[in-house]
Amino acid sequence: MTVCSTLAAVVFTPLLTQLYAGALVPVDTWLLFKQTLQVVIIPVVLGVMLNRWAPRLVMSVMPVAPLLSVIGVCLICAVMFAAHAPAILNHGLELILAVALLHGGGFLLGYYFARVFGYEHQSARTISIEVGMQNSGLAIVLAKQAFPLLPLAPVVGAVSAVMHSLLGSVLAVLWRTQSTRTKKD
Repeated sequence: MTVCSTLAAVVFTPLLTQLYAGALVPVDTWLLFKQTLQVVIIPVVLGVMLNRWAPRLVMSVMPVAPLLSVIGVCLICAVMFAAHAPAILNHGLELILAVALLHGGGFLLGYYFARVFGYEHQSARTISIEVGMQNSGLAIVLAKQAFPLLPLAPVVGAVSAVMHSLLGSVLAVLWRTQSTRTKKD
């Protein structure tokens, strides 16, 4: 699922942005395509190449890679929040509500559609996480570079990063607690 959504993002991000936002703001689909390719595919290809040709290096970095990733996302979000604090304070409720509905809806629909199509709880939970968690770093980069006339556009990605991390973490804890109780019974 992750591979498919990652590859699809390169094509569908520019196309859907053009379709949904093109009537409201100018959208350079070629720029979005190139940026999505740079932010999504190139790092994956580099990671695969490193894993193939320098597996010891990759194994030595793996224990700290998740922490470094989290720190990186936190720093990017902190910069966005600091740079746009007044606008966030003025529109914070709308931002939080919109992003909560986006990710909450993704988690909820991902889970229930998976169940409707006959997947077991564990698979439905995995699909829920895949649908609800989004690449907010990509959203920040694309919004910042592709929409320079909309200086607050990257803020949505930063709020999104915090929201899907919080909602995903809450779901993970709830599901783990539920699984632990089920095993005890």
